[in-house]
Amino acid sequence: MKICIYCHNRIPKEALICPMCGSDVSGSEAIPQDAFYQSTLFEESTEHILDVTADDEAYSEATSRAEKQSFTFNEAKQKATRYIRFLWKKMKDPAETRKSRRESHNLYGYFTFVLSALLSAGLVTRIAVALTKQYDLLSQISLLPSVTFQIEPVVWFMKNFLLFLTFYYLYPLLAYLIKTFFLHRRHALHNWMTQYAGMNAFGLLLLSAAFVISLIAPILMAIPVLLLFLVHLSSYLVTFIASLYQTINETKRDTLYLCLGGISAHLLLVMTFAYLLFLKM
Repeated sequence: MKICIYCHNRIPKEALICPMCGSDVSGSEAIPQDAFYQSTLFEESTEHILDVTADDEAYSEATSRAEKQSFTFNEAKQKATRYIRFLWKKMKDPAETRKSRRESHNLYGYFTFVLSALLSAGLVTRIAVALTKQYDLLSQISLLPSVTFQIEPVVWFMKNFLLFLTFYYLYPLLAYLIKTFFLHRRHALHNWMTQYAGMNAFGLLLLSAAFVISLIAPILMAIPVLLLFLVHLSSYLVTFIASLYQTINETKRDTLYLCLGGISAHLLLVMTFAYLLFLKM
């Protein structure tokens, strides 16, 4: 067995394509099982390395048997616990600067983005519906001309969900493309998504708190909720800039312009999608 240099999973020694992440390992030397690998988010440097020889055959067999078992409530509880542990670990050490084994699943990033989009859509829909009802109530007793608004909560929620899902996915995807094609640094896409989402674990906590508060007092606490929500959204922008600046740039391209180009592309795509969702549909 050997270790894939991109996703750090054990693969057959003669494999040319990693069966776990799909990366091409034919042109590069995979890491022997008794060697080291690096698990930080930003760069493939050798400053922070850790040993991968701690796994034993008993653990592998137990994991294999667990995967073959039928889906049960206890299994779902264990998966939820592992996911929460992953978020807690990321809140304590977002950039994985400590020497510790990477225990995250390749799909944690995608799940985090979907969860964030659901919470964001629910928060915005809740506040929009509450403000609309409050405005209609005040307009009935006002002597001034009023404008009527009509918001269908289900439709509004679905449109916001698609918009925020695009927002969350675009930042790590653009960072991945810039690293790959402009900075010539190779990453496994699934692992990159997971590590990017993990960097924003604290932002997810703020979003969850804002969502709960919006359910309790959408009018009274609207401003604090929106402030927490903006801080959460800003964390994705900060992570995007930090991930590019922490990458070793051996090209002649200026990292600042790569950041500005990525942010501009993200803003343009999100605004275009929002226009198509809310004004054309």
